[in-house]
Amino acid sequence: MTYISPTISDCVTHVKRLLNSNTRTELDAVGETLTSGTDTTLKLKYNTDGVRAGSYLSLTNGDYPPETVYVHSRNDNNVVIQRGIDGSTARGWEIDATTIEVEPRFSAHQILEAVRDSIRSLPNNLYGVGTTSVTFSSTSTQAVDASALNDQDHGTPGTGFYHVLSATRTAKNNEDRLLEINVTVQRQTDGTYKVVRQEGIEKAVTVNLIYAHPFKTGTLNMDTRLDTNSGSGIGMLDSMRDIPALGAGSSLLLGEESLRLDLHAQGDSRSDASVAAGDRARYSMILQGQYDRRVSEEARRLMSLYGIRSGASVSSVFPTTLR
Repeated sequence: MTYISPTISDCVTHVKRLLNSNTRTELDAVGETLTSGTDTTLKLKYNTDGVRAGSYLSLTNGDYPPETVYVHSRNDNNVVIQRGIDGSTARGWEIDATTIEVEPRFSAHQILEAVRDSIRSLPNNLYGVGTTSVTFSSTSTQAVDASALNDQDHGTPGTGFYHVLSATRTAKNNEDRLLEINVTVQRQTDGTYKVVRQEGIEKAVTVNLIYAHPFKTGTLNMDTRLDTNSGSGIGMLDSMRDIPALGAGSSLLLGEESLRLDLHAQGDSRSDASVAAGDRARYSMILQGQYDRRVSEEARRLMSLYGIRSGASVSSVFPTTLR
């Protein structure tokens, strides 16, 4: 059986399961392809009753960033819509392949943005693991460039370097084994890195580094994979796949609770008697507690896999940042 690594789309689905366990959202589908982001007439396939003037619809197919649209009027199964609501991007949507959620508790676009925020705010005691090698070409070479570690703070976010997990070098003679070597990594003012050896060498040697790096968050689309370091992957361990959803769910619920403070907000479909003040905030805190526990567990897992290298700067395994 072929393993398929989880994607951002899977995280969005996970958040929906966390927050909508007792909610049954009305669904429809696109009945005629929206050829571009400028089309303002949406044809419904199933003529769902809940679609009416004033409704918000969430369009998604699991591959592209979702879009939220607003319904201005309806005539049978033809709906006049306003595109790209709430910061979403208007685009073409294919017939049948596109699901329409009618008045969802949280739009797919809102959930995607919360998942993105959750991933980008992960503490640095969780990290991706990379490998690279550098060569000290002579016994007098003290430092060499390490282009694989280059930190593109003003280019592509998420690449770069945290600390060395292990460093080994070629054997001194013809022995078929690797030796540990004491090196440090220094960040230069231009954002590049150099590997500096802290001990003598008797000949030219190649040093193999295993290092911790930030998750690759420059591109977080629905089809972005979580657990691969190459291509479009973020670089998370497969066991971390639930953490972004817990963080996203907590922040979404906390935002929903704030509606109670808005004197102009319309009432929910459920009465205040059935949803007591603070219930959403309490569930948000439960999810936040699960998030903190899982971050600590995964930080310990990384520590058990790679240990703490002498001289490395390693964060506490306990999350310390407020979300």
